[in-house]
Amino acid sequence: MTRAAGNKMLRETRPGSFITGLTLVELMVAITIGLIILAAVARLFVTSRSTYTIEEGLARVQESGRFAMEFLSQDIRMAGYAGCNANLSGSQVNNMVDPPEDKTRFNPDGITGYKYVCTSSCTGALTEWDPDLTTEYFPTGSGEIQPIAGSDVIIIERADTLSTHLTGNSAPSNANVQIINTTAVAGNISAGDVLMVSDCKNADIFKASGVSSGSGKITIAHAAGNTDNKFAHDYGNDAELMKLVTRVYFIGRRGNSASNPPALYRKELSGSLFVAQELVEGIEIMKLGYGEDTDTTKDGVPNIYRTSPSSVANWRQVLTVRVGLLVRTSTTVDQENDTRTYDLAGITAAAGPYNDKYRRRAFNSTIQVRNHFQ
Repeated sequence: MTRAAGNKMLRETRPGSFITGLTLVELMVAITIGLIILAAVARLFVTSRSTYTIEEGLARVQESGRFAMEFLSQDIRMAGYAGCNANLSGSQVNNMVDPPEDKTRFNPDGITGYKYVCTSSCTGALTEWDPDLTTEYFPTGSGEIQPIAGSDVIIIERADTLSTHLTGNSAPSNANVQIINTTAVAGNISAGDVLMVSDCKNADIFKASGVSSGSGKITIAHAAGNTDNKFAHDYGNDAELMKLVTRVYFIGRRGNSASNPPALYRKELSGSLFVAQELVEGIEIMKLGYGEDTDTTKDGVPNIYRTSPSSVANWRQVLTVRVGLLVRTSTTVDQENDTRTYDLAGITAAAGPYNDKYRRRAFNSTIQVRNHFQ
């Protein structure tokens, strides 16, 4: 090739003259490098996504555990609260609720524990509980949320201050009582509620048979559902009205379906029925231990923790409750199976291993029952 021909070829291959292509080798190298970069980015994304899912799950577990423990702590601490009536003797407190011994309506001990000892083919029968529990708490009708087999159940009863006082019809001869209508009262009292009126010297416990409001006051009738429609004591306008609250805490599943995640439920007495409410999702196990002061000296310090509710000699002697919660993520987040075991307040055998891909954490707390004292 002559120099002139070579110069001509160089000029033709300069930019703007002719566009030259890539060889097959160059193309394969470029594709390979691109695939390597793409795989690295995809791997980084998957790893980041997995880490984010685990961290989000752990944050939700932490949040759920704290919320559940807070709900339980508030009510356990206040179990048996009756305001200034705690020191009244039996003759000073008149329980008009019919029947007075019905513990689903009023229990001065304030706290009772149960275990759902049934493990298979459970029907909610009386004998499936330790100790026996009437079906009024967990009726077997359609749509009723039932405890998970083997669950611990705790029933809390206490007074709820309504920040209101009597304003009329407080004499024993009246079949109704009138109170000042306040924000705390409005919409918080209905027929069937169990109420307590007290002046710190005497108290009457009754079931409201009717509630009506007008002219800045609320009139509460107490004829039906009581052993008598008259109070046993005479009260002045300084007497206070409180609402008696009954709450049942247990572990259940939405629709009683094993495919739904477990959750902490609370049933609250509303009128004559218990209404179930899902509080916190992901609470898998709740274990309870009851610290009882059985010493003859009654030093106010628990000397034994009962894990079987039927072995509690006197619920009024239960001064603390140990609560152990096992909380899990709502979905599987781990790559490996969960082979760990979990200690629940040191009151039961370690839970696990579960050999699934849920992430779990145990929450333990000892809660003082403030209104139980020696």
